[in-house]
Amino acid sequence: WVLTRLLPFAVVYLALGYWPQSVINGFFLLADAARNGGLVYRDFVCTYSPFYPYLLGLSMIMWDSTRAMVLLMILMEGLALLVSWNCYRERFSGEALGKRTWIYLLLPAPLIFCVLGTQEDVWIWLFVALAAYAWQKRRSHLLVAAVLLLGMLTTKAIFVLILPPLLILMPEPYRLGALLAAGGTVVLAVLCYLVGLEFLQPVQEADVLRAPNMLSVLNPWVFDRIGTGEKIWNWIGLFISVGVACLSALRLRHLSFLQAVSRVFVITYATMMIVQQSAYSNYLFIFAIPLVFEVIDWRKAKQVLLFLLYNVLCVVHPSYWWREGRPMYRTPADVFAGSSALLDYLMQASVVILTVYFIMLCFKAGKQPGSRREQQHPA
Repeated sequence: WVLTRLLPFAVVYLALGYWPQSVINGFFLLADAARNGGLVYRDFVCTYSPFYPYLLGLSMIMWDSTRAMVLLMILMEGLALLVSWNCYRERFSGEALGKRTWIYLLLPAPLIFCVLGTQEDVWIWLFVALAAYAWQKRRSHLLVAAVLLLGMLTTKAIFVLILPPLLILMPEPYRLGALLAAGGTVVLAVLCYLVGLEFLQPVQEADVLRAPNMLSVLNPWVFDRIGTGEKIWNWIGLFISVGVACLSALRLRHLSFLQAVSRVFVITYATMMIVQQSAYSNYLFIFAIPLVFEVIDWRKAKQVLLFLLYNVLCVVHPSYWWREGRPMYRTPADVFAGSSALLDYLMQASVVILTVYFIMLCFKAGKQPGSRREQQHPA
Protein backbone atom coordinates (compact mmCIF):
# COMPACT_ATOMS: atom_id res chain seq x y z
CA TRP A 1 0.00 0.00 0.00
CA VAL A 2 2.85 2.37 0.82
CA LEU A 3 4.59 1.52 -2.47
CA THR A 4 1.50 1.61 -4.69
CA ARG A 5 -0.54 4.43 -3.11
CA LEU A 6 1.48 6.73 -0.85
CA LEU A 7 4.60 6.71 -3.03
CA PRO A 8 2.72 7.62 -6.25
CA PHE A 9 0.90 10.34 -4.30
CA ALA A 10 4.21 11.78 -3.10
CA VAL A 11 5.78 11.59 -6.56
CA VAL A 12 2.84 13.03 -8.52
CA TYR A 13 1.59 15.73 -6.17
CA LEU A 14 4.60 16.66 -4.06
CA ALA A 15 7.75 15.93 -6.07
CA LEU A 16 6.36 16.78 -9.53
CA GLY A 17 3.96 19.44 -8.28
CA TYR A 18 0.84 18.33 -10.12
CA TRP A 19 -2.58 19.33 -8.82
CA PRO A 20 -5.58 17.00 -8.62
CA GLN A 21 -7.89 16.98 -11.64
CA SER A 22 -11.06 15.03 -12.47
CA VAL A 23 -13.93 15.70 -10.01
CA ILE A 24 -11.77 17.60 -7.56
CA ASN A 25 -13.27 21.02 -8.39
CA GLY A 26 -16.73 19.81 -7.42
CA PHE A 27 -15.34 18.20 -4.29
CA PHE A 28 -13.59 21.44 -3.37
CA LEU A 29 -16.89 23.34 -3.46
CA LEU A 30 -18.46 20.74 -1.16
CA ALA A 31 -15.50 20.72 1.23
CA ASP A 32 -15.24 24.51 1.34
CA ALA A 33 -18.95 24.94 2.06
CA ALA A 34 -18.88 22.24 4.74
CA ARG A 35 -15.80 23.53 6.57
CA ASN A 36 -17.33 27.01 6.62
CA GLY A 37 -20.34 25.71 8.53
CA GLY A 38 -22.84 25.36 5.67
CA LEU A 39 -25.76 22.97 6.06
CA VAL A 40 -25.73 20.27 3.42
CA TYR A 41 -28.58 20.40 0.84
CA ARG A 42 -29.89 23.69 2.24
CA ASP A 43 -26.85 25.97 1.91
CA PHE A 44 -25.13 24.10 -0.91
CA VAL A 45 -26.10 21.51 -3.52
CA CYS A 46 -24.78 18.03 -2.86
CA THR A 47 -25.37 14.81 -4.83
CA TYR A 48 -23.78 12.69 -2.10
CA SER A 49 -24.93 11.52 1.33
CA PRO A 50 -25.04 14.14 4.08
CA PHE A 51 -21.82 13.24 5.94
CA TYR A 52 -19.68 13.10 2.81
CA PRO A 53 -18.96 16.84 2.35
CA TYR A 54 -18.06 17.16 6.04
CA LEU A 55 -15.43 14.43 5.74
CA LEU A 56 -14.00 16.33 2.77
CA GLY A 57 -14.14 19.53 4.80
CA LEU A 58 -12.35 17.87 7.71
CA SER A 59 -9.51 16.82 5.42
CA MET A 60 -9.23 20.40 4.17
CA ILE A 61 -9.11 21.73 7.73
CA MET A 62 -6.23 19.39 8.54
CA TRP A 63 -4.37 20.35 5.34
CA ASP A 64 -5.55 23.40 3.40
CA SER A 65 -5.04 21.92 -0.05
CA THR A 66 -7.11 19.98 -2.57
CA ARG A 67 -4.40 17.33 -2.29
CA ALA A 68 -5.82 16.59 1.17
CA MET A 69 -8.92 15.12 -0.48
CA VAL A 70 -6.76 12.81 -2.61
CA LEU A 71 -4.99 11.66 0.53
CA LEU A 72 -8.39 11.07 2.17
CA MET A 73 -9.40 8.82 -0.73
CA ILE A 74 -6.14 6.87 -0.43
CA LEU A 75 -6.60 6.42 3.32
CA MET A 76 -10.21 5.27 2.94
CA GLU A 77 -9.27 2.78 0.22
CA GLY A 78 -6.49 1.50 2.49
CA LEU A 79 -9.03 1.08 5.28
CA ALA A 80 -11.33 -0.83 2.90
CA LEU A 81 -8.45 -3.12 1.99
CA LEU A 82 -7.53 -3.65 5.65
CA VAL A 83 -11.11 -4.52 6.61
CA SER A 84 -11.31 -6.88 3.61
CA TRP A 85 -8.04 -8.55 4.66
CA ASN A 86 -9.48 -9.27 8.10
CA CYS A 87 -12.76 -10.53 6.61
CA TYR A 88 -11.07 -12.96 4.24
CA ARG A 89 -8.51 -14.25 6.78
CA GLU A 90 -11.00 -16.92 7.77
CA ARG A 91 -11.48 -17.95 4.15
CA PHE A 92 -7.97 -17.96 2.66
CA SER A 93 -4.51 -18.96 3.75
CA GLY A 94 -2.02 -16.18 4.43
CA GLU A 95 -0.19 -16.89 1.18
CA ALA A 96 -3.32 -16.74 -0.97
CA LEU A 97 -4.55 -13.63 0.83
CA GLY A 98 -1.21 -11.90 0.34
CA LYS A 99 -1.24 -12.68 -3.39
CA ARG A 100 -4.72 -11.26 -3.82
CA THR A 101 -3.76 -8.11 -1.95
CA TRP A 102 -0.71 -7.57 -4.16
CA ILE A 103 -2.76 -8.20 -7.29
CA TYR A 104 -5.35 -5.64 -6.26
CA LEU A 105 -2.75 -3.01 -5.37
CA LEU A 106 -0.99 -3.45 -8.72
CA LEU A 107 -4.13 -3.23 -10.87
CA PRO A 108 -4.33 -0.11 -13.04
CA ALA A 109 -8.00 0.68 -12.38
CA PRO A 110 -7.92 1.12 -8.56
CA LEU A 111 -4.60 2.99 -8.78
CA ILE A 112 -5.86 5.47 -11.39
CA PHE A 113 -9.32 5.88 -9.88
CA CYS A 114 -7.97 6.47 -6.37
CA VAL A 115 -4.72 8.43 -6.76
CA LEU A 116 -5.39 10.33 -9.99
CA GLY A 117 -9.18 10.21 -10.28
CA THR A 118 -9.95 11.00 -6.62
CA GLN A 119 -12.88 8.56 -6.69
CA GLU A 120 -14.69 7.55 -3.52
CA ASP A 121 -16.71 4.61 -4.89
CA VAL A 122 -14.78 2.00 -2.89
CA TRP A 123 -16.30 3.53 0.26
CA ILE A 124 -19.49 1.58 -0.48
CA TRP A 125 -17.62 -1.72 -0.22
CA LEU A 126 -15.82 -0.44 2.90
CA PHE A 127 -19.07 -0.17 4.87
CA VAL A 128 -20.50 -3.44 3.54
CA ALA A 129 -17.22 -5.20 4.42
CA LEU A 130 -17.37 -3.59 7.89
CA ALA A 131 -20.90 -4.91 8.31
CA ALA A 132 -19.80 -8.40 7.21
CA TYR A 133 -16.86 -8.29 9.61
CA ALA A 134 -19.11 -7.12 12.44
CA TRP A 135 -21.42 -10.06 11.80
CA GLN A 136 -18.50 -12.51 11.66
CA LYS A 137 -17.19 -11.35 15.04
CA ARG A 138 -20.24 -10.33 17.06
CA ARG A 139 -23.36 -11.78 15.41
CA SER A 140 -25.12 -8.53 16.37
CA HIS A 141 -27.96 -7.25 14.20
CA LEU A 142 -27.74 -3.91 16.00
CA LEU A 143 -24.06 -3.46 15.14
CA VAL A 144 -24.62 -4.44 11.51
CA ALA A 145 -27.54 -2.01 11.24
CA ALA A 146 -25.45 0.80 12.74
CA VAL A 147 -22.65 0.22 10.23
CA LEU A 148 -25.06 0.11 7.29
CA LEU A 149 -26.82 3.30 8.41
CA LEU A 150 -23.46 5.00 8.70
CA GLY A 151 -22.67 3.82 5.18
CA MET A 152 -25.90 5.31 3.87
CA LEU A 153 -25.09 8.63 5.54
CA THR A 154 -21.50 8.73 4.31
CA THR A 155 -21.38 7.47 0.71
CA LYS A 156 -24.07 8.03 -1.93
CA ALA A 157 -27.68 7.11 -2.68
CA ILE A 158 -26.80 3.89 -4.54
CA PHE A 159 -25.67 2.38 -1.23
CA VAL A 160 -29.31 1.38 -0.61
CA LEU A 161 -29.20 -1.07 -3.54
CA ILE A 162 -27.30 -3.63 -1.47
CA LEU A 163 -29.75 -3.57 1.47
CA PRO A 164 -32.55 -5.80 0.03
CA PRO A 165 -30.19 -8.67 -0.92
CA LEU A 166 -28.39 -8.29 2.42
CA LEU A 167 -31.69 -8.82 4.21
CA ILE A 168 -32.14 -12.05 2.25
CA LEU A 169 -28.69 -13.29 3.25
CA MET A 170 -28.91 -12.34 6.93
CA PRO A 171 -30.17 -14.83 9.52
CA GLU A 172 -33.39 -13.53 11.12
CA PRO A 173 -33.64 -10.68 8.57
CA TYR A 174 -36.69 -9.17 10.25
CA ARG A 175 -34.45 -7.96 13.09
CA LEU A 176 -32.07 -6.16 10.76
CA GLY A 177 -35.00 -4.84 8.72
CA ALA A 178 -36.70 -3.42 11.81
CA LEU A 179 -33.49 -1.74 13.00
CA LEU A 180 -32.78 -0.24 9.56
CA ALA A 181 -36.35 0.98 9.26
CA ALA A 182 -36.24 2.59 12.71
CA GLY A 183 -32.87 4.21 12.14
CA GLY A 184 -33.81 5.33 8.62
CA THR A 185 -37.03 6.90 9.87
CA VAL A 186 -35.12 8.95 12.44
CA VAL A 187 -32.59 10.07 9.82
CA LEU A 188 -35.33 11.07 7.36
CA ALA A 189 -37.20 12.95 10.07
CA VAL A 190 -34.09 14.94 11.00
CA LEU A 191 -33.28 15.69 7.35
CA CYS A 192 -36.85 16.79 6.61
CA TYR A 193 -36.80 19.06 9.65
CA LEU A 194 -33.46 20.64 8.68
CA VAL A 195 -33.66 20.88 4.88
CA GLY A 196 -37.16 19.85 3.81
CA LEU A 197 -37.19 17.78 0.63
CA GLU A 198 -33.82 19.12 -0.50
CA PHE A 199 -32.25 15.91 0.80
CA LEU A 200 -33.49 14.31 -2.45
CA GLN A 201 -30.75 16.12 -4.39
CA PRO A 202 -28.64 12.93 -4.75
CA VAL A 203 -31.49 11.27 -6.67
CA GLN A 204 -31.20 13.92 -9.40
CA GLU A 205 -27.81 12.49 -10.37
CA ALA A 206 -29.61 9.53 -11.96
CA ASP A 207 -30.95 11.81 -14.74
CA VAL A 208 -27.44 12.44 -16.10
CA LEU A 209 -26.87 10.36 -19.24
CA ARG A 210 -23.45 8.69 -19.42
CA ALA A 211 -21.75 5.73 -21.10
CA PRO A 212 -21.09 2.86 -21.39
CA ASN A 213 -24.29 1.08 -20.55
CA MET A 214 -26.80 -1.10 -22.34
CA LEU A 215 -28.78 1.94 -23.49
CA SER A 216 -25.77 3.65 -25.04
CA VAL A 217 -24.72 0.42 -26.78
CA LEU A 218 -28.17 -0.58 -28.10
CA ASN A 219 -29.44 2.90 -29.01
CA PRO A 220 -27.87 3.23 -32.50
CA TRP A 221 -29.23 -0.16 -33.62
CA VAL A 222 -32.83 0.87 -32.89
CA PHE A 223 -32.31 4.32 -34.44
CA ASP A 224 -32.60 6.31 -31.20
CA ARG A 225 -36.02 4.93 -30.28
CA ILE A 226 -35.09 3.71 -26.79
CA GLY A 227 -35.68 7.11 -25.24
CA THR A 228 -32.29 7.64 -23.60
CA GLY A 229 -32.35 10.28 -20.91
CA GLU A 230 -35.97 9.60 -19.94
CA LYS A 231 -36.67 9.24 -16.21
CA ILE A 232 -38.44 5.92 -16.76
CA TRP A 233 -35.06 4.31 -17.42
CA ASN A 234 -33.93 5.30 -13.93
CA TRP A 235 -36.76 3.25 -12.43
CA ILE A 236 -36.22 0.38 -14.85
CA GLY A 237 -32.51 0.34 -13.99
CA LEU A 238 -33.32 0.42 -10.27
CA PHE A 239 -35.79 -2.45 -10.61
CA ILE A 240 -33.35 -4.57 -12.62
CA SER A 241 -30.40 -3.90 -10.27
CA VAL A 242 -32.31 -4.75 -7.10
CA GLY A 243 -34.19 -7.63 -8.76
CA VAL A 244 -31.04 -9.33 -10.05
CA ALA A 245 -29.33 -8.73 -6.69
CA CYS A 246 -32.18 -10.35 -4.75
CA LEU A 247 -32.38 -13.31 -7.13
CA SER A 248 -28.63 -13.82 -6.77
CA ALA A 249 -28.94 -13.68 -2.98
CA LEU A 250 -31.57 -16.42 -3.08
CA ARG A 251 -29.38 -18.46 -5.45
CA LEU A 252 -26.19 -18.09 -3.36
CA ARG A 253 -27.57 -18.54 0.15
CA HIS A 254 -25.92 -21.97 0.40
CA LEU A 255 -22.48 -20.30 0.53
CA SER A 256 -20.84 -18.90 3.63
CA PHE A 257 -22.04 -15.43 4.60
CA LEU A 258 -18.86 -13.69 3.38
CA GLN A 259 -18.81 -15.60 0.08
CA ALA A 260 -22.45 -14.80 -0.60
CA VAL A 261 -22.14 -11.14 0.38
CA SER A 262 -19.05 -10.68 -1.79
CA ARG A 263 -20.62 -12.22 -4.88
CA VAL A 264 -23.99 -10.54 -4.42
CA PHE A 265 -22.23 -7.20 -3.93
CA VAL A 266 -20.39 -7.61 -7.25
CA ILE A 267 -23.60 -8.65 -9.01
CA THR A 268 -25.53 -5.69 -7.57
CA TYR A 269 -23.15 -2.93 -8.62
CA ALA A 270 -21.91 -4.55 -11.83
CA THR A 271 -25.54 -4.84 -12.94
CA MET A 272 -26.16 -1.24 -11.93
CA MET A 273 -23.11 -0.16 -13.94
CA ILE A 274 -24.61 -1.38 -17.21
CA VAL A 275 -28.35 -0.82 -16.71
CA GLN A 276 -28.39 2.58 -14.99
CA GLN A 277 -28.09 5.34 -17.59
CA SER A 278 -26.13 7.62 -15.23
CA ALA A 279 -23.48 4.98 -14.47
CA TYR A 280 -20.12 4.71 -16.18
CA SER A 281 -17.11 2.39 -16.06
CA ASN A 282 -15.46 4.18 -13.11
CA TYR A 283 -17.94 2.18 -11.02
CA LEU A 284 -15.63 -0.81 -11.31
CA PHE A 285 -13.97 0.82 -8.29
CA ILE A 286 -17.05 -0.06 -6.21
CA PHE A 287 -16.68 -3.83 -6.56
CA ALA A 288 -13.01 -4.33 -7.52
CA ILE A 289 -11.94 -5.68 -4.10
CA PRO A 290 -14.54 -8.49 -3.77
CA LEU A 291 -14.07 -9.28 -7.48
CA VAL A 292 -10.33 -9.80 -6.92
CA PHE A 293 -10.59 -11.59 -3.58
CA GLU A 294 -13.66 -13.77 -4.11
CA VAL A 295 -14.76 -14.11 -7.72
CA ILE A 296 -11.73 -14.36 -10.04
CA ASP A 297 -10.12 -17.79 -10.17
CA TRP A 298 -6.46 -16.87 -10.57
CA ARG A 299 -5.62 -20.38 -11.82
CA LYS A 300 -7.54 -19.77 -15.04
CA ALA A 301 -5.74 -17.77 -17.71
CA LYS A 302 -8.94 -16.78 -19.51
CA GLN A 303 -10.42 -15.12 -16.43
CA VAL A 304 -7.16 -13.37 -15.62
CA LEU A 305 -6.63 -12.00 -19.15
CA LEU A 306 -10.24 -10.82 -19.47
CA PHE A 307 -10.05 -9.17 -16.07
CA LEU A 308 -6.87 -7.30 -17.01
CA LEU A 309 -8.49 -6.18 -20.29
CA TYR A 310 -11.56 -5.09 -18.30
CA ASN A 311 -9.33 -2.98 -16.02
CA VAL A 312 -7.66 -1.24 -18.93
CA LEU A 313 -10.96 -0.52 -20.72
CA CYS A 314 -12.61 0.83 -17.58
CA VAL A 315 -9.66 3.19 -17.03
CA VAL A 316 -9.26 4.38 -20.61
CA HIS A 317 -12.87 4.77 -21.73
CA PRO A 318 -14.17 7.48 -19.34
CA SER A 319 -11.32 9.85 -20.18
CA TYR A 320 -11.54 9.08 -23.89
CA TRP A 321 -15.33 9.53 -23.91
CA TRP A 322 -15.18 12.90 -22.16
CA ARG A 323 -12.42 14.18 -24.42
CA GLU A 324 -14.43 13.15 -27.49
CA GLY A 325 -17.29 15.34 -26.29
CA ARG A 326 -19.38 12.60 -24.60
CA PRO A 327 -20.75 11.18 -27.89
CA MET A 328 -24.08 9.40 -27.99
CA TYR A 329 -24.79 7.30 -31.07
CA ARG A 330 -28.26 7.56 -32.59
CA THR A 331 -27.84 5.52 -35.78
CA PRO A 332 -25.40 2.88 -37.07
CA ALA A 333 -23.97 5.57 -39.33
CA ASP A 334 -22.88 7.52 -36.22
CA VAL A 335 -20.89 4.51 -35.03
CA PHE A 336 -19.02 4.25 -38.32
CA ALA A 337 -18.66 8.00 -38.83
CA GLY A 338 -14.95 7.88 -38.07
CA SER A 339 -12.21 5.87 -36.42
CA SER A 340 -12.54 7.72 -33.10
CA ALA A 341 -16.30 7.05 -32.96
CA LEU A 342 -15.84 3.39 -33.82
CA LEU A 343 -13.10 2.98 -31.21
CA ASP A 344 -15.27 4.61 -28.56
CA TYR A 345 -18.24 2.40 -29.41
CA LEU A 346 -16.15 -0.77 -29.41
CA MET A 347 -14.82 0.11 -25.96
CA GLN A 348 -18.37 0.73 -24.74
CA ALA A 349 -19.62 -2.60 -26.09
CA SER A 350 -16.58 -4.44 -24.68
CA VAL A 351 -17.11 -3.01 -21.19
CA VAL A 352 -20.79 -4.04 -21.21
CA ILE A 353 -20.02 -7.56 -22.50
CA LEU A 354 -17.21 -8.11 -19.98
CA THR A 355 -19.39 -6.81 -17.14
CA VAL A 356 -22.04 -9.40 -18.04
CA TYR A 357 -19.29 -12.05 -18.14
CA PHE A 358 -18.16 -11.27 -14.59
CA ILE A 359 -21.75 -11.12 -13.35
CA MET A 360 -22.26 -14.65 -14.68
CA LEU A 361 -18.98 -15.70 -13.13
CA CYS A 362 -20.30 -14.71 -9.70
CA PHE A 363 -22.90 -17.46 -9.92
CA LYS A 364 -20.21 -20.12 -10.37
CA ALA A 365 -19.22 -20.50 -6.75
CA GLY A 366 -16.52 -23.15 -6.63
CA LYS A 367 -13.39 -23.63 -4.56
CA GLN A 368 -10.80 -20.90 -4.81
CA PRO A 369 -7.03 -21.45 -4.87
CA GLY A 370 -5.71 -20.96 -1.37
CA SER A 371 -9.09 -21.61 0.24
CA ARG A 372 -8.81 -23.17 3.66
CA ARG A 373 -11.08 -25.95 2.38
CA GLU A 374 -8.28 -27.08 0.08
CA GLN A 375 -5.47 -29.27 1.30
CA GLN A 376 -2.85 -27.98 -1.15
CA HIS A 377 -1.72 -24.54 -2.15
CA PRO A 378 -1.48 -23.65 -5.84
CA ALA A 379 1.95 -23.47 -7.41
